[in-house]
Amino acid sequence: MKLRSLRIHGFKSFADATVIDFHEGITAVVGPNGCGKSNISDAIRWVLGEQRPSAIRGGKMEEAIFQGSLNRRPVNRGAVTMVVSNEDGGLPVAFEEVEIGRTVYRDGGSDYSLNRSSCRLRDVLDVCRGTGLGANAYSVIENRMIDAILSDRAEERRQLFEEASGIGKYKDRRKAAMRRLEHAERDLTRLEDVIGEVETKVRSLARQKGKAERYKTLRERRLGVEVSVVSHDLGRFRDRLSELDKSLDGDRKTGQGMVAELRTAEVSVETLRLEEVDAERSRTEAAGVLGEIGEQLVEWERDLAVAEERKGYAERRLGQIGGDRDASETRLRAVVAELTALDERHGGWKAEWVRIEADVAQHAETVASVRVRLEEARAHLDQTELHERDVVRKEAQLEGDADAARGQAAELERRLQRIDTELTEASDALSDLESQGDLFTGRIDGLQGGVENAETELDLAKAALDEAKSSLEMARRVERQAVHAAQGIDAEVAALEALELGQEGIDSATEAALALGDAGVVGSLLNFIEVPAELGSAVEAYLGTLAKALVVKDSQSVDRLIRWFSEDWQGGGGLVLLPLDRVPDKAAGTLLESVRGVGEGAPWVEALLGEVDLVEDEGNPDRAERPRLLRDGTIIDPRGLIQVGTPSAISGRLERKDRLVTLRATASKAGAEASASWHALEKEETRHAEAEAALERARAVLLDAQDELRRASAEGEAQVDQRVRIDTHRDELERQLEGTRAARARAAERAKTAKEDRDKLLAQESVTREAREASRSDLTVVRDEWEDARGEEARLAIQLARAEEEGKQVAQRVEDLTRDRGAQEQRLADLDAEEKILAGDVATAVELQEKGEKETERLFEERDGAGAVLDQKSTLLTRVTENLAEAERTARSLRSAEREAVDRRHKLELERQEVSGSIGLIQERLEGEWGRPIDRLLAEAEPVEGSPEDLQAELEDIVKQLERIGLVNMLAVEEHEEESVRLDFLTEQRDDLLAARDDLKAAIRKINQTAIDLFEGTFEEIRTNFRATFTRLFEGGEADIWLTDPGDPLESPIEIHASPKGKKTQRIDLLSGGERALTALSLLFGIYLVKPSPFCVLDEVDAPLDENNIGRFIRLLQEFKEQTQFVLITHNPRSIEAADWIYGVTMEEPGVSTIVGVQLHEALQVGGSAA
Repeated sequence: MKLRSLRIHGFKSFADATVIDFHEGITAVVGPNGCGKSNISDAIRWVLGEQRPSAIRGGKMEEAIFQGSLNRRPVNRGAVTMVVSNEDGGLPVAFEEVEIGRTVYRDGGSDYSLNRSSCRLRDVLDVCRGTGLGANAYSVIENRMIDAILSDRAEERRQLFEEASGIGKYKDRRKAAMRRLEHAERDLTRLEDVIGEVETKVRSLARQKGKAERYKTLRERRLGVEVSVVSHDLGRFRDRLSELDKSLDGDRKTGQGMVAELRTAEVSVETLRLEEVDAERSRTEAAGVLGEIGEQLVEWERDLAVAEERKGYAERRLGQIGGDRDASETRLRAVVAELTALDERHGGWKAEWVRIEADVAQHAETVASVRVRLEEARAHLDQTELHERDVVRKEAQLEGDADAARGQAAELERRLQRIDTELTEASDALSDLESQGDLFTGRIDGLQGGVENAETELDLAKAALDEAKSSLEMARRVERQAVHAAQGIDAEVAALEALELGQEGIDSATEAALALGDAGVVGSLLNFIEVPAELGSAVEAYLGTLAKALVVKDSQSVDRLIRWFSEDWQGGGGLVLLPLDRVPDKAAGTLLESVRGVGEGAPWVEALLGEVDLVEDEGNPDRAERPRLLRDGTIIDPRGLIQVGTPSAISGRLERKDRLVTLRATASKAGAEASASWHALEKEETRHAEAEAALERARAVLLDAQDELRRASAEGEAQVDQRVRIDTHRDELERQLEGTRAARARAAERAKTAKEDRDKLLAQESVTREAREASRSDLTVVRDEWEDARGEEARLAIQLARAEEEGKQVAQRVEDLTRDRGAQEQRLADLDAEEKILAGDVATAVELQEKGEKETERLFEERDGAGAVLDQKSTLLTRVTENLAEAERTARSLRSAEREAVDRRHKLELERQEVSGSIGLIQERLEGEWGRPIDRLLAEAEPVEGSPEDLQAELEDIVKQLERIGLVNMLAVEEHEEESVRLDFLTEQRDDLLAARDDLKAAIRKINQTAIDLFEGTFEEIRTNFRATFTRLFEGGEADIWLTDPGDPLESPIEIHASPKGKKTQRIDLLSGGERALTALSLLFGIYLVKPSPFCVLDEVDAPLDENNIGRFIRLLQEFKEQTQFVLITHNPRSIEAADWIYGVTMEEPGVSTIVGVQLHEALQVGGSAA
C-alpha cells in the first residue's frame, strides 16, 4: 500500500487544482518560508478525517478554504483527494486503488467520499483503522508533534501505540458494549423502580380492598342510625322554635312604650346642649379679649428688655474702643522701625553673595580640568586590563583545545576497538540468520488456510444470526400485537360488564322495582331478547318506551307494583308492566326470523315484535299491512307514520348485550393467540441466543487464527528485516572504522598546534601585566587631585546656599511687616466707625424705654376690666352644664332599659335563627351526603330501636370508625387484579434484562483480554526496537518506555525515559531540541519496525538536528525507504540531497502556491551528459 497522488483544489494557499504524484523512496518538498509546503501535510492529515481546526493550524474548519489574495477572490469550498494503492489488500476494500476525498464548505460542514461514492466520516476512519493511516496515526509527523510525543499528555502518545497494536477496533467494540451495558443497567434500574412502585401499589390495593368492604358495611348501618337521630333532633328543634316565636311577640309590645319615653328625654338633652354651646362661645370671646391684652403686655416687656440690653452693650463697647485704638497705634510705630532696620541689613547681604558667586565660578574651571585627566587615566587602565584578559582567555582556550583534542584522540581509540568488536559480532549474526533459511514458509501457508476456513464459518454464523434476528423481530411484533389486542378486548369486556351490572340505561323507577325483590317480577324485557349486533339499535328504536318494560308473572304482581309506585315511590318517572297472563296473540311478521325471544319473557317478545316486518328499503308504503322496520332503525307504520332516527333516547342495551357475548368469545380466542405467540417468541429468543453464541464462537476462532497468522508473519518479516539491518549495520561499521581513524589523526594534530600557540601567549602576558600596574599608579595620583577639587567645590556651594537662604528670609520678613502695617491702619479706621454707630444705639434705646412705660400702664387697666367679664360668663356656663348632666343621666337610664330589651329580643331572634339553621343544616347535610331528599330518607330508612343518647353515641362511634378508615377506593378489587398481572409481566422483563447484562459483561471481559494480549505483545516489541534505535542514533546511551499502571494496560499512560551517552538519567523535558527530536524519531521508527506505515510525511522534523545527527537521520530513512514511502518537507540541503524526487513549492503569484517537480536521478543524468 503506497501513496499514489494528492489532488488539492481551493485548500488553503492552493487556489488552483494541483496534482502531486508520489513515487517510491524519498520525496522532498522544498521551498521558502510561507510558500505553502506544510499545507501539503495539512491536506493529507485533513483528508484522512482530522476534526480539530488547530491540528491544521486554524481556528475554524472553514479557514481551510482559500481566503483570496490581492488578485483573486475567495472560493466557496476546498477539496482534497488522496489516491492510495491497495494491491496488498491492506485496506479492507475490494479495490486495488482507493481514492479518499473530502470537501469543506463555508458553513464549516464537510462531505466525504470513498472511490468517488459519498460516505460518512466513520466509514473513512474504519477503512484506515489498523493500517497506520488516520488523522491521529503516525503517518503524518510534524515538528510540533515531537513535543507532543514527549509531552505530559499521555493520551496523544498512546494513540501511536494503539494504532500499531491494532486494538482500536477492540476498544470500539468495548465502547459499544459498554454503552449497551449502560443502557441495560439504566433500563434495569428504571424497571426495578417500576416494580417497586407496582409492588407497593399491589400491597396498598390489598389493604384498600379490605377497607372498602368494611366501609360499605358501616355506611349501611350509619344510614339507619343517622336517620333515627335526625328525626329526634328535628322534632326537638321544631318545639323550641314555637316557644321562641311566642316570647318574641311579647317583647315587641313592651319595647314600643319604652321608645316613646326615650325620645322625650333625648329632646330635652339636645335643648340643654344648645344652651351650653352659646354660654361656652360667650366665655371664649371674653377669654380671647383678655388674652390679646396679655399678649400686648408681654410684647412691650420683651421690647423694653431688648432695648436695655442693647444700651448696656453699647456703653461697654465704647469703653473698650479707646484701649484698642492705643494698642493699634503702638504696634504701627514698632513695625515702621523694624522695616527701616531690615533695609540696611539687605544691602550688606547683597555684597557678600556677589563675592561667593565669583569664587564658585573660578573653582569650576579647576574641577573640569582634573576630571578630564581622571577620565583619560581610567580609559588607559581599562584598555590595558582588557588586553590582559584577552591574552589569558586565549591561553585558557588553547589549553582546553589541547585537552579536548587529546581526550578525543583517546575516545576515538576506544571507539576503534568497539567498532572492530561490533563488526565481528555483526558478521557472526549475519551468518547465523542466513543459515536458518525459510523455516516459517510452511507454517504461514497452513495458518492462512485456517484463517480462510474460520472466515467461511463466520459468514455462515452471521447469515444464521441475521435469519434468527429477523424471525425474533417478527415473533416479538406478533406477540406485542396479540397481547395489545387481548388487553384491549378485556378492557372493553370489563367496561361493558360494569355497565350491565349497574343496569345502565334503566330508569330509576324500573331499577327500584327490580331491587324490591318481589317474586312476581321476572325481569326487564330486553333481557329476554337475542338480536344481532347490527339490529340492536333498530329493535330498541321500534320498541321505544317498551324497551324499558318489566315482565311480571301475573295481574296480582301488577297490582302490587302499582300500589308500591303510588304509595312508596317518590322518585318520579314511571313503569311499563307486561304480565305473562295477558300476552296478546303472536303475529307473522318477518322480524322474528332475525330476532329470537328467550326465557320466561319470550311470549311478550314474540307478541311485540311478531307484528313487524324487517325490510331492506321503504318500498311502497301504501301496500304495507304491518309496521316495517329498516336495518338503519327507520320505522314505517301502515297508518303513514314514519319514524327516522331516535326521537327518544335509546339505552343501547340490546346492542351492548350482543357486543358483550361477541367480545367474550373474541377475548377467549385472543388469549389463546397471545399465549401461542408468547411460546413462539420464547422459541425464537432461544434460537437467536444460540445463533449469537455460535457467531461469537466463530469470531473467537477467526480472531485466534488471525492472531496466530499475524504473529507468524511478523516473526518471518522480523527475521528478514533483522538480516537486512545487520547487513546494513556491518557496512556502516566499516565506514565508521575508516572515519574514526582519520578523526584520530586530526585530533593529534590539533593538540600539537594548540600547545605551540599557548607558549607564545605566555610571553605576552608578563609585558601586559607591567603596563597595567603603571596605568593603575597614574590613576591613583589623578584620583587624589580630583577628591581635593571636589571637596573645595562642595564648601563653596554650601556658602552660596546659606547666603541665598538668608536673603530669602529678609525678603519674607519685609513682606510680613508691610502687610502688618496696612492691617493696623485699617484697624484704626474700623474703630472710629464703630464708635459712631454705638452712640446712635444708646440714644434710640432711651427713647424706647420712655414710650414703653406709658403703654404698660394703659394695658394693665384694660386687663382688669376683661377679667371681670370672664368671671360672669363662667358662672352662667357652670349652671347650664349642671342641668345638661342631669338630663343626660335620665336619658342614659331610659336608653339602657331600651337596649336591654332590644338585646333580649335580639338573643331570642338569634336563637330562632340558630334553630332554623340547625334544621336546615341537618337537612342539607343529610341530603348532600346520601343524595336523596330528607322526606324520602325518613320514609325509606328502617327505624332503629334505642334511646336518642344511645343512638347518638352509636352514630358517633360509626363516624369515628369511618374516619379512621379514611379515603376508600371502591374499585380496589379490580385494580388489585390488574396490577398483579402487570407485576408478573414486569418481573419477567427484569429477569430478561439481568440475563442480557451478564452476557454483556462476559463479552466485555473477553474483548478486554484479547486487546490486552495484542497491546502487551506489540508494546514489548516497540520497547525493544526503541532501545536499539535510540542506541544507534545516539551512538550509545539508554532509553526505555513503560506503563505507569501495568494493571490497566489499555488505559495506562506511557512514560518515556532517555539518557544520551555520557549523561546521567534525566527527564525528557530537560533534553535539548535536537536530543528530543532524535528521541521522538527513535520511538517512531521503533513503531515502524513493529508495524510499518505505508507512507510517512515528515514536516521539518530535521530542523533541530546538527550535521552529525542529520547524517544519522538520513541513513535511517535510507534503510526504511524500501518498505515505507517518505515525503520529507525540509530546508536542510543534506536532506534534499538524499531525496529521490524533489517538489518545489513557490508563490509566483502572491498568496497562491504552485508545484514544480524534479526526479533527482534523471536530473543528475542530464547534468552528467551535458558536461
